Amino acid sequence: MTLLLDIAPFIPPVSPTVTGREIYQRFEDEPDTLCIAVVDEEGRPVGLIERNAFLVRMAAQYGYALWSNRPVSRWMRTDPVIADGDMTVAEFCGRVMEERPSELLQGFIVTCGGRYAGVGTALSLLQATASATSTYAQEMTRLAEDAQASLAAKGRFLAVMSHEIRTPLNGVLAVAEIVRRKMSDPELSPFVETIIESGGALLRLLNDALDLSRAEAAALGLEEEPFPVARLVEDVRSLWSPKAELQGLAFQVHYDGPDETWMLGDRVRLQQVFNNLIGNALKFTERGVVDVWISATPESGYVRLRGQVADTGPGVPADRMASIFEPFQQTDVGARFGGAGLGLAVCRQIVERMDGTIAVHPNPGGGALFTFEVPLHHLPGQPAQAAPEAAEGTERALHVLIADDNAVNRTVAQTLCEMFGCTSEAVEDGAAAWRAAESGRFDLVLMDVKMPVMDGVEATRRIRSGPSSSSQVPILAVTANTDPDDADLYRRAGMNGVVEKPIKPERLLAAMNVVLDLEAAAAGERQEAAG
Repeated sequence: MTLLLDIAPFIPPVSPTVTGREIYQRFEDEPDTLCIAVVDEEGRPVGLIERNAFLVRMAAQYGYALWSNRPVSRWMRTDPVIADGDMTVAEFCGRVMEERPSELLQGFIVTCGGRYAGVGTALSLLQATASATSTYAQEMTRLAEDAQASLAAKGRFLAVMSHEIRTPLNGVLAVAEIVRRKMSDPELSPFVETIIESGGALLRLLNDALDLSRAEAAALGLEEEPFPVARLVEDVRSLWSPKAELQGLAFQVHYDGPDETWMLGDRVRLQQVFNNLIGNALKFTERGVVDVWISATPESGYVRLRGQVADTGPGVPADRMASIFEPFQQTDVGARFGGAGLGLAVCRQIVERMDGTIAVHPNPGGGALFTFEVPLHHLPGQPAQAAPEAAEGTERALHVLIADDNAVNRTVAQTLCEMFGCTSEAVEDGAAAWRAAESGRFDLVLMDVKMPVMDGVEATRRIRSGPSSSSQVPILAVTANTDPDDADLYRRAGMNGVVEKPIKPERLLAAMNVVLDLEAAAAGERQEAAG
């Protein structure tokens, strides 16, 4: 009868104050070590660090600069399975299968008298059970295969749905935007705004569903960029003040912290958290006030960014506060207002991946008070940069090739090119785009990805492999496929950038000007090298 102590080697544990740099070195020096336990001063386990999660997930999402100096207590796994060493392997597997079956695929801690005695892994369980019985090994394999198959099927479903929904939504929103810019009858304005607002709500719901799926698969990425907290404050104020005014609500944004504070982090994801919280506050508040507080507190190389959103709406019932951040959880009031109950779940995933916390409390003035805080890397002394002014058109008149199998999307793209002062031609598939680009008539190609005959990726590869100068034509992917891995694939194929559907005129124009500037610089370098 095999005990857990027999299969769990004593790997020297670490204290909660050990830094990420030291853990990285341990894994480098000990290639066979899969797990390291974290224990307190009395030797009692308080957490677990797993090699794969540390080296792959943590490094990929946060970067060395953000976690190397942090103590492990900030990001270790705090809820590992802990079992007494006198328990048999069969008893342990049976208990975990009943209570937490997915944990059989993770590391676990073995104790003796409540103190750390060793660590075990799925590999050690498989080795221990292989000779005695194959039942649990087969069950673990089945669980792993089922989980992988489920995630893969879910990912494929959402990818297909994303594309199929975004394609017609691109037509609706883009045409509505064009009508808004061109219409001369002010009485039509409310109707067009309703189309844009309703389409935007559908797009936000789609994005929330995709983000939640990525978070569950540990694929919700974070991008690092320097940004000033002042920009975040201004973005929040400029986006939501007009909407609050239309509803007749008082809306204020307060900032507490040093001026010119710069941080390293994902500004877009932080903006997403504020947008979801403020959007909910405005939706549920029929009269009164929505107040937003943002504070930045520098502390030993980091900035502790805090956000609060308070409203005077119906609030969150006390018995729902613990579950409100779970997917598809809504209050009775929330259900009446509509929505899928995904926004707050996405907020929690983003904040927790930034090593932060989020919570909801009763607002002392009535309503709800949502709070969150995240630690961000401090960039002292970084000068503020003025945002570039939006251009009205491309820097020069262009002849643009548009490749898209959807007639509405072709019409939208051609209309936008006309608004930008450009001429254009359109084709319906990648093979036609390849042949047209080889003619050398075009200054830029707007390339859809999913097309019949030949897709946009293959068409781009063939254009780039051509012998003439037309092979260097700038190519922008215009696509409803928004996964970061897809964007990497497009760039590796030779595309110069990606514009997401539904198309925003300003984003398309900005992307066009960026790739044209890059191509002009590259052409200059080629001329210098040839001369």
